[in-house]
Amino acid sequence: MSQQPNPAGSGGEWIPTSCNACFNVCAIRVLCKDGKIVDIKGEHRAPSSRGKICGKAKARITDLYNPKRVTGPLRRTNPQKGIGTDPMWEEISWETAMDEVVARLEKIHADDPRKLIVSTFDLCNFYIAQSFGTAFGTPNYEFYPVSCGNGLHSVFFLTLGTINSEIDLERCNYIMLWGSQLGHGVNNNPLEAIRHMAEARKRGAKLVVVDPICGVAASKADEWIPIRPGTDGALALGMANVLLNDCGIYDRDFLRNRTNAPYLVSASGQYVRDEGTGHPMVWDRAQNKALPYDDATIEELAIEGSYEVGGIPCNPSFHLLKNHLKDNYSLDKVEKITTVPSETIQRIAREFGEAASIGSTIEIDGETLPLRPAALEFKRGITHHKNGFFNVFSLQLLNTMVGNLDVPGGLIGTNANGPVGYWNVYAGKDGMVTSNIYDNISGGRGSFACFMSPYPPNPVAAPERLNLRELLPLSGFIPGTCAFTIDDPEKFKIPYRPEAMITCRTNMVVSNNDPKFQADMLKKLDFILSFAIKIDETTEFADIVLPETHDFEKYWFFPANQPAGFQKPGEGSWYFQTIQPVVAPPEGVRNWIDVMMEIADRLGIIGELNAELNNMLGLGIYEDLALAADRRYTIEEIHDRAAQLFAMMFGKEVTPDLFTDAKPILEGDKKDIEECYPGCFTDARVPIYLEHLIEVGENIRQVTDSIGMDWWDTSHYHPLAQWRPCPAHEEDGSEYDLFIASSRLPLHGQSHSADNPWVDDVCRHSRMDYNILLNNETASRKGICDGDTVWIESKTARVRGKVRVTGAVHHETLGILGGHLGQWAKEKTIARGKGVHINSLVAHDWDMVGTITGQLDTCARVKIYKDEG
Repeated sequence: MSQQPNPAGSGGEWIPTSCNACFNVCAIRVLCKDGKIVDIKGEHRAPSSRGKICGKAKARITDLYNPKRVTGPLRRTNPQKGIGTDPMWEEISWETAMDEVVARLEKIHADDPRKLIVSTFDLCNFYIAQSFGTAFGTPNYEFYPVSCGNGLHSVFFLTLGTINSEIDLERCNYIMLWGSQLGHGVNNNPLEAIRHMAEARKRGAKLVVVDPICGVAASKADEWIPIRPGTDGALALGMANVLLNDCGIYDRDFLRNRTNAPYLVSASGQYVRDEGTGHPMVWDRAQNKALPYDDATIEELAIEGSYEVGGIPCNPSFHLLKNHLKDNYSLDKVEKITTVPSETIQRIAREFGEAASIGSTIEIDGETLPLRPAALEFKRGITHHKNGFFNVFSLQLLNTMVGNLDVPGGLIGTNANGPVGYWNVYAGKDGMVTSNIYDNISGGRGSFACFMSPYPPNPVAAPERLNLRELLPLSGFIPGTCAFTIDDPEKFKIPYRPEAMITCRTNMVVSNNDPKFQADMLKKLDFILSFAIKIDETTEFADIVLPETHDFEKYWFFPANQPAGFQKPGEGSWYFQTIQPVVAPPEGVRNWIDVMMEIADRLGIIGELNAELNNMLGLGIYEDLALAADRRYTIEEIHDRAAQLFAMMFGKEVTPDLFTDAKPILEGDKKDIEECYPGCFTDARVPIYLEHLIEVGENIRQVTDSIGMDWWDTSHYHPLAQWRPCPAHEEDGSEYDLFIASSRLPLHGQSHSADNPWVDDVCRHSRMDYNILLNNETASRKGICDGDTVWIESKTARVRGKVRVTGAVHHETLGILGGHLGQWAKEKTIARGKGVHINSLVAHDWDMVGTITGQLDTCARVKIYKDEG
C-alpha cells in the first residue's frame, strides 16, 4: 500500500511527501541523490502547493544535516537543572534508555497514572500523544508549547462549526486583515492564499490591515490602521455601533433566520422559554404573539422592540446588543481606547458595510446563493489577550452583522461539512451552530487532535486535568494552563502532584511567557523524557533524550493535511496527502511514534492504545482496518490503514498502488455546493448573544467556591460582547511607557526555524530579523537613533538589541519582528544570542489569564533606553 521509494535515491529521483515545517503541511517533492536530499519543490499535483514552496520548507534540508543533531540516546548526569545549566549528557544504548524509561513509567502507572504528562505540538501526530495518554490512564495530554488560539478556535466553533476560517479571496472585494497576514506567506494555506490574494488585488479588491506593526501584509495594503495593542475588540464594537446605530447597515434576513437575534431575553439576561418545549421564544410580528423559535407557523420575526410574555417583560437579543453598543462604544470612547481616529472608525465601518452588498446573490452550480464580498479575518494577534475570547467574538460580530458567514465572498469555515457526510454542522441545543466533527471521528468523546467542541458547554467539575478543562468548559483549545498547575497543584486543587513528562516537538521554555517561570516549573518534575532532533531550551531540562527522525525520514499518521483544520475551504475537490520517508534516518535514530508504541507494549497497554487509535482515526468503522488489541503496529502500517479508510469513503478501489510516485495525492470527489458553502444550506443559528455563559459562569462559581477557589474570576461570563483592558493597560505608564507587540515573518515557523542557517542568512541580509522597531516620533523624543543598541526592560526582565527607527509601528509600541528569537540553548549555534526574546518580557501570572478560555495575555509594558556600555 505504501509507496516504496529507494532510500538511497540512486541516480536522483523526485519523491513526493509532505512538509511539517508548520501546521499547513504543504505537499512537496524531494530530490534525492546518493542518499542525500539536494532539492525540494512544491508538488504541482496538490491543491495545497500547486508547484510552489515557501522559504522555510526549502531551508529544512539543512536541518537534516545539522552537525549538532542528536543521533543516539542521551542521559543526564548533572542533577541540577536551570537555564544555562549544562546537563552533562552521557551517551547510552537504546536498550539502557528504554529500560530506564519503562521502569520510571511503570512506577507512575502503578501509583497514579494521572501524574504523567504527554506534551507535543506535532499536530500531524498528536494522535499518539492522546492515544498513549488515554491508554496509560492520564488525562494530561493537552499541554502545548504555545499560548494562543484559545478564544479563536472556540469562536470559530460557535459561529462556523469548525476550527479555522479563511476569506473567500476569489470573490471578496473588501478584505480586512486584523492581527493576521492571510495571503502574505503566513496563516492558513499560505501558498494558495498568496495566489488568490494577488489575483484579488489585481482585480481591484481593497485591502485594509489593522495592526500595531506595519508588517508584511500591512506594507502591501491599501490602508494600514495602527492600533494600540490589545484594543482590537473595542475597535470592532465601535465599528458595529456605527453599522447598527448610525448607518443601519446590517443583514436583517440573516439576523432573523440564521442567528439568535430574535430570541427574547428577560431582565435576568436569560431567554424566555416555552413552558412545554423549553425552547427559546421569539415574537411573531404578523401574529402579534410569542412562539418557540422553531414553530412552523412563524411569519415575521421581530429583532427589535419591547414585549411581554406571560407577564415577563422582554426584548429580542439584537435589541439588547444594539443598545449595548450605543451606550458603551461611542466613537469618542473607542478613539480614546484604541487611538484610532473617530473619522477613520466611521469611514471603514461604512466602507465595510457597503462593500458587503447586502441582498446581492450569485448563481453557482445552479443554486442562487447570497453574495457578501466583504470580510474581515483575524488570528493570533487578536486572541492573545486575557479578553481574547471576546476580542475574537467582537470581530466575528462584524462578519455576522453583514451575513457573510460561510457564503460566497465572505468568511468561510474550514470545511464544516465533511466529505460524503462524514461530519457536518447542524442545529443543536436552542437551534445553535453545533458540529459533530469530533463526535464522529473520536468515538463520541468530542475531543480530537487537541481541539474540543465548546458547544454545548462541557460539564463543570472540580479540576482533574492539569489544563483545568473542567473549569474552562467553553474553550475548545487550552494549550498553556498546565504550567500553572504543575508549578502549584495545591492552589488549583489538583488531587495529585505531577511527576513526569514526555515531550516531542515542543519548546515551552521559549514559546511561553517568562522563561524563568517555565524553568522553575520543569524543575518540579521528577523525570522528563524528550524526543529531539536538536537540543533546545526545553530539552536541556530532560533526564533522557531519545533521537527523533526528521519528517523527511518517516511515516506519519494519514492524512497529512487535516481537512477540518488546514485544507482550503470553499470550492474545489477533497484531497488527502501522503507522507513517506524520502531518505533513511541516521543509524540509531527512530520515529518517536514507533518508540511510543514500543513503550506502550512493554507497559502492557498496547491494546488500550490501539483501541484509542481506532476511535481517533475512525479505523473501528471497518473490521478489516481496525487495529487488533494483541499486537504492536508500526506507523507505516497505521498510515496505510488510514489511507485505505479514506479511499473507501470515496468509493475508490483499494489496491497496492493506491499511492505511487506518479500519484501522490488521494483525490476525493469534487465538493458539492453544500460542502463548499454550508451557511447557505443550514438552519443552525449563529450566536450574537451568548446566553449560555450566564449559567456556565454560575456553575463555575458554585464549584470553585465549594473547593476553596473563591478567587476564581467569573465576571467575564457575560452574554454581550465586551472589551476589557489587558492588565498592562491598567498599569501606571509613567515609567514603562510603551507596549510590546510582535509580527510574524513568513520565513519563521514556531521556534525551530531560528536555528536554520539558510533562514538566518536571508534574515541577516534583508534586515528582516534581529531588530527592534521604534516609532520615529517616539525615538526622537527619547534621543534614540536608527541603529542604536538599546535595552528593553519590563518588570519581568530586560533584553538587549538593535533598534530600527521607522514610521511602520504604532507610536506607543515597540515592535518585534518574529516571536521566538533571542534563543540561548548551548547547541543552537545559529540562533543563540540573535534577536530579542519577546516572551522574556511578559510575566507568567494567573492574573493575566482569561477564565473563559484560559488564554494567557501577552501584552506587557516596557521602557527603552540606550545601552551606554
